[in-house]
Amino acid sequence: MPTSEHFSAGELSCHCCGRGVEKIHPRLLELLEQLRADIGGPIEISCAYRCPAHNAEVGGVPNSQHVLGTAADVQTPNYDHCHTPEQLLWYCERLPFDGIGLYDWGVHVDVRHGGIGSKIRF
Repeated sequence: MPTSEHFSAGELSCHCCGRGVEKIHPRLLELLEQLRADIGGPIEISCAYRCPAHNAEVGGVPNSQHVLGTAADVQTPNYDHCHTPEQLLWYCERLPFDGIGLYDWGVHVDVRHGGIGSKIRF
């Protein structure tokens, strides 16, 4: 498993089966750590790896970046300088994530091209 100072295997693995943490791309973890440092506080991972069955259950596309271990959906707890999804998006856009998507509750980030910052927006 890629190591992370702030994110546990439980946060990164599939919520239905508890597997897949070893599939998390190291560059994704590196950028999530950088995002946390830039914000100056914790971020919550609502979803990282998803097994194919769980991905289908939640309506994910078959080739989802979550199934590949290259994506995470993140949000922040309510604290001073970053508590809305739009504020979190601002920080995410300054890092070389390849895919970024804004939700009502948080932000999807991924490293589909290895984290070189190709910036696919959805």
